[in-house]
Amino acid sequence: MPPLIRRVFGHVVFRNAAVLYIVQISSYVFPLISLPYLSRVLTTEKFGMVAFAQTFVWYFVLLTEYGFNLTATRAIAIHGQDREGVSRIFSAVLIAKTLLTLIGLVILLSIVGAVPQLRPYLALFLISFLSVVGNMLFPLWLYQGLQKMEHVAIRDFLAKLLALGALFLLVHSDRDYLLAAGAQSGGLLLAGLAGLITVPWQLKVHYRWPGWGAVREQLEAGWPVFISLIMAAFGNITNTFILGLRSPGAEVAYFSAIWRVISSLRSLVSPISGAVYPHVSQKASRSETDVIAFIRKYGLMIAAPFIAGGLLLVMGAPWLVPLFLGAKYRPAIIVLQLTSFSPALFAFQQIFSTYYMLACGYYKAWMRMIMVCMAVNFVVLVPALFLLRGSVALGSAQLATDVTAAALYCWFYFRQRRRLLAAAAEPDHASSL
Repeated sequence: MPPLIRRVFGHVVFRNAAVLYIVQISSYVFPLISLPYLSRVLTTEKFGMVAFAQTFVWYFVLLTEYGFNLTATRAIAIHGQDREGVSRIFSAVLIAKTLLTLIGLVILLSIVGAVPQLRPYLALFLISFLSVVGNMLFPLWLYQGLQKMEHVAIRDFLAKLLALGALFLLVHSDRDYLLAAGAQSGGLLLAGLAGLITVPWQLKVHYRWPGWGAVREQLEAGWPVFISLIMAAFGNITNTFILGLRSPGAEVAYFSAIWRVISSLRSLVSPISGAVYPHVSQKASRSETDVIAFIRKYGLMIAAPFIAGGLLLVMGAPWLVPLFLGAKYRPAIIVLQLTSFSPALFAFQQIFSTYYMLACGYYKAWMRMIMVCMAVNFVVLVPALFLLRGSVALGSAQLATDVTAAALYCWFYFRQRRRLLAAAAEPDHASSL
């Protein structure tokens, strides 16, 4: 094997990215495998209701994550050699996530109880909420920060494979729609329990009572990122929620089925981000120009496969949708075409926002850009809902938001790069005089 390839394959970033891909396969590809089955055994109305409940509880997943996947990961990456310090951070974040999960449960029960059309589906919402609990328990941020991802992949994969098998075994018709939701949420719960239980002996990180001050410190550190992330996800989740209240269940099914495919492809960007982010955070603590050099070298390489995938989806949508989802999902073809380049645009967003803006501490600028993107989403969505079918309106709003976000992050990066390169050239110019 050539030395260059050996160095790449042996690098901790490559190994962690490979492991994160296994985790993402179980989190997104397994549900994608079940999608053709569920789209055929459930009616579009019941499929749409399950998708609606799962989308709704994603609000509470965001609440529980609270930005810790970025802030806690960064803190642990910086203090990784101090196991006692890492234990305090781990304990404080876990307590904070538990409190946020309990708050989320209270909010969920209040909303479902207050909305008459949701009240009959209380059991469905509670079963779907198990995915929030699983997300709270699974300390992926700890493994990422310590760059020890090899410890989580196999058991996470097996837990979700078991849940996939249960879905095929137990779900056969509309009567089993609660089991369909339970199988998907149960896989996340099992993975979360397995990930948390094995922390002490695998990572030598132990639970310590950190004191309420340390919990508050982690909440304060995560607050700006939490606001930014929830605004970034607010558009898509709220769009689906509005669609569920305004349109027939079939329209929710069309968009949700396609978005599950697109989300699975977008998730292929996340393992790279999860592995690279601690690495570039360490670079940023030394020099911002090192991060710029990294992006110049690897940025286009990361995005290229997703650009090619977008072209294939646009051209192949008329054949892929009936083949994958069934003939009754033909109205969703245009939705797939509208969102085909969402994974590629998301890759560019990660390159210029996560790798650069967040690693280098540009949180306020990042938040402002997310607010602009959220405004664009609703500016496009409101008239689109009156002019187009519901699922097509959501696809159009998603496309506009993705393009805006990628353009803004890219503009910020190139502006800062020009500024830094000009500043670096000034001493050389002065010495030549």
